[in-house]
Amino acid sequence: MARRSPHTEPAVDPDRILEVALALAEEKGFEQLRLSEVAERAGVALPEVAARFPDTNAVADAWFARALDAVWASPPELLADPDPAVRLERVMLRWFEALAPHRVLTGAMIRAKLWPSHPHHWVPMIFALSRLVHAFLDVARIPGRGAERAAQEIGGTLLTLETLAVFLTDPTPELQRTRAVLHRSLEGGVAVLRRVGPFLARIG
Repeated sequence: MARRSPHTEPAVDPDRILEVALALAEEKGFEQLRLSEVAERAGVALPEVAARFPDTNAVADAWFARALDAVWASPPELLADPDPAVRLERVMLRWFEALAPHRVLTGAMIRAKLWPSHPHHWVPMIFALSRLVHAFLDVARIPGRGAERAAQEIGGTLLTLETLAVFLTDPTPELQRTRAVLHRSLEGGVAVLRRVGPFLARIG
């Protein structure tokens, strides 16, 4: 077996490249982010950067993937409350808290994906939103199946979009406005599901 040369370059760390890209995007704006500048600042060859982040949309995807990882990694103590609504609220807040360090930049990433000239990003966004809502329900251990689960998924999607719209313009310390809207909307949604839940469970 061939021995590895002691001068072999260390493996490129995608997390480090992402951090450099985020820092540059904060400085210049997401629309002005260039992979060549990311490579230069990271001290990494441009082909190495492009192999992991073929375009700036891949940078955005990696940022959202990191936030989703934070949801999956929710600690057990966060999920100890017996009330499913409390667990769901805490899990959803994990996602918003993960995005908070680059809140304004997050909005710029979403707007870039929604540009009329980027229709190839629209369908992946729908699937990404669906995966996110499924993660919220799964991690929070929300019971439900059939029609009841479908209603939960629809409600979770609307709740996520409503709260996201507030989050993107929320300058309050510790996301107070976002937390208030999420709590109020979740309470209203739970009240509706509790009224129609037994019926949905029967037809599901």
